[in-house]
Amino acid sequence: MSHFVYVVIVVLSLAALSVSAEDRLNPDGAPRYGSHALAPGFTPAPARYDALSGGDIAVKSLRLGDNCLGYAAGDPDFLIELSGEFDRITFMNASAKDSTLIINLPNGSWSCNDDTNGLNPALVFHHAPPGPYQVWIGSYAAESNDESVLYISEAGPEALPTTATGPSPGRDPLYGETSLSPGFQPAPFTIQFIGGGRNAVADFIDGEQCRGYVSEAPDFSVYLGDSFSEIWFAVHSPADMTLLVKRSDGSWLCSDNYQGVNPGIGLRFPLAGLYDVWLGSAAEGNYAAGVFYVTEQEPTTSMDFKIDTSCDGMLETTLEVGADALVTEAASSGIAGYIAPETGSASVFLAPAGSALSLVGGPVCADEHRWWRADLGGGRYGWVADGDASTRWLAPQS
Repeated sequence: MSHFVYVVIVVLSLAALSVSAEDRLNPDGAPRYGSHALAPGFTPAPARYDALSGGDIAVKSLRLGDNCLGYAAGDPDFLIELSGEFDRITFMNASAKDSTLIINLPNGSWSCNDDTNGLNPALVFHHAPPGPYQVWIGSYAAESNDESVLYISEAGPEALPTTATGPSPGRDPLYGETSLSPGFQPAPFTIQFIGGGRNAVADFIDGEQCRGYVSEAPDFSVYLGDSFSEIWFAVHSPADMTLLVKRSDGSWLCSDNYQGVNPGIGLRFPLAGLYDVWLGSAAEGNYAAGVFYVTEQEPTTSMDFKIDTSCDGMLETTLEVGADALVTEAASSGIAGYIAPETGSASVFLAPAGSALSLVGGPVCADEHRWWRADLGGGRYGWVADGDASTRWLAPQS
């Protein structure tokens, strides 16, 4: 499922769906679990409606967005009629199982989300217009119908129930897997990743070094062969990161700071078998790029790794996490900071031209831009795009 755990609103027109009518979601269908009308200031709040998730339509094939997975029914589960404009309204599904939330908006466009509040999908709309909102609750697994609760609130998703389960070794690794034997080449083995999540490691794993925030699914899995005398799992990143490993015997290992802010875990004569790895961020809400590497020798400060900051169609950049950036004059109306690296998400600040930002996370290639997690000061954090295919909106502060 989705690695980035935030509210993402993806809007596509009905014309974008190139599938047969039998395989589409039908906004005109009768809602399976009823219709409800809500006006601003409704009570009781949040509104709570029960349903069973799932259906026989593979949502991914409908191309409603990268965060739109699982299986849903053809007819909507609910019809929610908003009788007035809402400054903000949140739709969230709570279930013990992984689920997807899909909404057809009054203008006919679609929004979809996978994981926002733990495993709960949520969609937040600002200045939501009145009209019909058809709602589907999908199941991640095929032929799975799970008890679910649709919550609707004028508060944000953080105020609603969560089903965050902590690091879950049973889920597929987000960045894949590899098998290594003694003397493996090339050495060290490396992958680039974006680390972070909504699960506080300390809430699920005991240990002095067990700090930071990780996703539910492992980021990577490593199968170690027999006869290693020593193995190291480590992270290189300019951001403060966390490394969590579940060994083949089921025990957990954590590292916060090993070399500066970079975590590392070394094992002498490790058992052969599967090692699941989580690459987390020390700061809640932060997602930063880094290099995860495996080596048969203890990491040294002379080891040098380069983080690829390129994004297709974007100008090259020398921006980096841990440095300050200036909003350029090319961004004459300022640069917006969003709650997620998507222009469809809510804006949380506007940094005028000439202002300075501290880059604390990223980069993320999404929505035809390269995004950085920025600190504007005063507790204001948001994702900012550094430009487009021809213009730079952010430049390193000299």
